[in-house]
Amino acid sequence: MIKDLNKAIDYIKSGEATCVLMKDGEIIDKTSGIGVKPILGFLESNRLKDMQIADKVIGKAAAMLLTLGGVTYVHGEIMSKSGRDYLQQKGIALSHGLLVENIINRDGTDLCPLEKSVVDIDDLQKGYQAIKDTIAVLMAKK
Repeated sequence: MIKDLNKAIDYIKSGEATCVLMKDGEIIDKTSGIGVKPILGFLESNRLKDMQIADKVIGKAAAMLLTLGGVTYVHGEIMSKSGRDYLQQKGIALSHGLLVENIINRDGTDLCPLEKSVVDIDDLQKGYQAIKDTIAVLMAKK
């Protein structure tokens, strides 16, 4: 069991954070953001290697980013089956609150666009590129 995991989960449940980064079981950073933005920030600043993470929502896209970053443990308050399965296939320890079939888009009408972008991808580099491309398209629409 991760020492500060319950505290990290409390931060997420209270809305104080959407993503909590831990090293050797102790909280070292917490942040909030939409979708995979906090995870992407930690990945792109090379802060995920050998870390544990708790996040509000973990789907396959988030699981791929976390795997690429080298995390050792993932907790998702909400986790999709595809996210769980991907982490398990990569040998990453995990836990979750609510396990769901899929991560749905913000208006509840379809699969999350990031999940759609990686549904048929298992390669980490290709997944990372598909996620980045999808985010660029989504940002261009705003």
